[in-house]
Amino acid sequence: MMSHPEACTALTRMEARLHETRHSLYELERSLRDRAETEAIHSRPKQHRYNRRMSNWTGADEDAYRRVLDQLTDNAAADLDRLRRKVERQDAAIETIRRKYRVNAARPNFTPL
Repeated sequence: MMSHPEACTALTRMEARLHETRHSLYELERSLRDRAETEAIHSRPKQHRYNRRMSNWTGADEDAYRRVLDQLTDNAAADLDRLRRKVERQDAAIETIRRKYRVNAARPNFTPL
């Protein structure tokens, strides 16, 4: 059985680990989106440059991006699922300790860096 200050210290460490895991998940998802965008751009080269205020991104480009993103997400599904399950476990453990030791302090919000 932990004392209340020990529980607060443990919660601080657990929140830091949860933040790291969420950040890893965010970075993996962002890298997949960036790679899909790059591949979609290279697979559909543009012939004309329009006014610089106009977007060159068409519906067909969006379809190509979605196809590539789906394929990359399927390839990385195991890693994504593993990180999502880890986030759920960490979050559940934090909530359990907060309830058990009656810690009412606000939880930090995750903001990607």
